[in-house]
Amino acid sequence: MVDARIVQTTKALHAAVVELASTRPVSSISVADVTRAAGINRATFYSHATSPGSLLTAVLTPELDAIRDEDHVLRLDGRADGPDATRRAMEKVVDHVVRYREIYRLALPDPLDASIHQALARHFEESSVQHLAGLPAGSLPEGLAVHIAAGHLAHGLVGAVEAWLGGKRTSRRALLDTMNLMLPTWWG
Repeated sequence: MVDARIVQTTKALHAAVVELASTRPVSSISVADVTRAAGINRATFYSHATSPGSLLTAVLTPELDAIRDEDHVLRLDGRADGPDATRRAMEKVVDHVVRYREIYRLALPDPLDASIHQALARHFEESSVQHLAGLPAGSLPEGLAVHIAAGHLAHGLVGAVEAWLGGKRTSRRALLDTMNLMLPTWWG
């Protein structure tokens, strides 16, 4: 059984870093800022995270992991064909980005802390590798290095999210449609 104090401390830390990261880039948030906002001491912070960026990553990553897991089950069960499953998963990622819009808007272009950029890219990369591994034999182009293709796609999708958040105001649907159109024809 998990100690109730640990649960409360974790909730306080998560709420504090989300609030702070919604108003300024992660690189400008200090451990002291987080501990003050959460009402905890420095030692307690370091028992939960190594930096504000790692703490914020710990807040955002489980939701992204759940999206990937749900996508994997959906594909295994055959409840959706490849393009439909991909669109559903992308839509959930876009919903996640919209929910944390200000955090991503400030964190993705932050040149001094790439933790959130890396976390989102890692999500797309791991999801891509998982998807490509599940395609029927012979459906990938000959000579394709899956890990390189997954990395290319992952960072392109993060770039699309960053451009959408920082560029000319367009709809959530425009982001989703563009991300899906960026997928190669052999994606499946």
